[in-house]
Amino acid sequence: MLVALAPAGARAAPRSASPAVPIHLPNPVEDTCSAGWGPLALAPRDASAAVRESSDDPPGVEVEDDVSRALSIARVEIVGREQVSGRQIRSVLRAEGLEKGSEILWPHDERVERARRRLRATGYFKRVTLRVEPTQADATHVVLIVDVQERSTIAVQRVYLGTSHMTPFRAGVDLVERNFLGRAIHLGGAFLWSTHPRIEKGRRQQAYEVSMEAPPLGAARIAPRVSGRFVAAGEPYRVSGANNDPDPVHFRSFDYDRLGGSVGLVFHLAPRLVLDVGYRFERIDALLPDAPSVVRADGGIDDVDLQLLPGRHRYTTAEFGVGYDSREQAFLVGKGGRFALDLQVSSPAVGSQYEFIKLVAGGAYSFRLPWRHWLTPSAYGGQIAGRAPIFERMYAGDLSTWTPGREVGLRTSTRNPVDVFGTGINGRGYGDIFGRFDLEYVWPLFRRTRTRRFYGGDLFFGAGAFTLLGSAEEREQQRADGQRVTPVGFNADLGVRLDTALGTFKISVGSVLRRTPL
Repeated sequence: MLVALAPAGARAAPRSASPAVPIHLPNPVEDTCSAGWGPLALAPRDASAAVRESSDDPPGVEVEDDVSRALSIARVEIVGREQVSGRQIRSVLRAEGLEKGSEILWPHDERVERARRRLRATGYFKRVTLRVEPTQADATHVVLIVDVQERSTIAVQRVYLGTSHMTPFRAGVDLVERNFLGRAIHLGGAFLWSTHPRIEKGRRQQAYEVSMEAPPLGAARIAPRVSGRFVAAGEPYRVSGANNDPDPVHFRSFDYDRLGGSVGLVFHLAPRLVLDVGYRFERIDALLPDAPSVVRADGGIDDVDLQLLPGRHRYTTAEFGVGYDSREQAFLVGKGGRFALDLQVSSPAVGSQYEFIKLVAGGAYSFRLPWRHWLTPSAYGGQIAGRAPIFERMYAGDLSTWTPGREVGLRTSTRNPVDVFGTGINGRGYGDIFGRFDLEYVWPLFRRTRTRRFYGGDLFFGAGAFTLLGSAEEREQQRADGQRVTPVGFNADLGVRLDTALGTFKISVGSVLRRTPL
């Protein structure tokens, strides 16, 4: 697993039904947050009493009668269910002690609000309302009615579409079914396909991924996961020109294939805390050129390290991740913090022909401002110790809002980040150390629960900075050449984020710039 704020080139996240989102999500600028929770409201002495929600107000209790009454649940009824199984809803109620024969202290029973929040946190529902109605036989015996309005369980995680000077066209999609067969099984799939690049002897790139994660099993709260992938890559490397010149004429490419997958266990240690332990195994088949070199601007020739072993070989890693998410729901904006840490270890001890350690960590917190807007600072960073394959190294495009990053493990552009500060960041491609800080401001535009298409929308603005450092050998060479070892790049983005029946989509300046051949 990778950290919740990891670069876009990181592995795809397992999609868990737990409110603690494990563990690796996209860039903080692209990350989404949760909606607010509404007050409890109750009509005390009529034929029915309901818990009503409002996404604009903090949790609270509004009742006309402050006297709680002990009632007995005669039966539980579920209204509005379509795809989510009744077993899933009843399991949440049962965990809070809300089942047939239980006593409930109405309207001030905290279990009711906890159950509603747990149901909302699954991500399956736009609206959850709990109410009680007295039975005809006895006013102290009531029917607990759970009235739900579902979201679609099939979501589009990402749409890959764009062009660059290197690749005339690329397209793909990342989909997930979050409740397969009504059993909270998450099935995911992604692919990316590109045309032939404008590089001599370049190959058409393609990548495919599938993943599955089961719900937590039994009282141990352990969820197994498994994934598979195939990647046919044509990685560009520079053979001439300045480091900041993205013209494909200065590049050649080498081909490699990756075939393998991963298995793991997700431990739900607490409602908001998740631990992931896994093992990844891949067979790599690399066709490398003989004696690759680059011609410098002064006419000198340097050898090029392609950062990959030749021929067919093994690549395996042991993976450890921990994630904490205090948000109730992760679709739009909402108060709360999240933190994640990911550790990868690759060595002959785990069957790999590579030897390195990779650590990535990050966190963010969303504040609600007095005028009901949101402010979210976020920071993350990481480092590699040892010699990692090129597809595991930090990539500048993954850190830049305006530059194409890796998609489904493929690099489809030769463009480096825009050098706003003149520090030389536009000459950096890969590195072993990175850091990034962002500040995002969100203006909620609308929220709707009585629609099947658009649930909510936000206007957002984000800005921040990042840096990328090379390996120890690369830093030594940069000092010798009089270059800045720690260049700083700038990020900014402005756009609209829409929560829809098909997923959360972002339309912004940055998403346009990443898809156009500048």
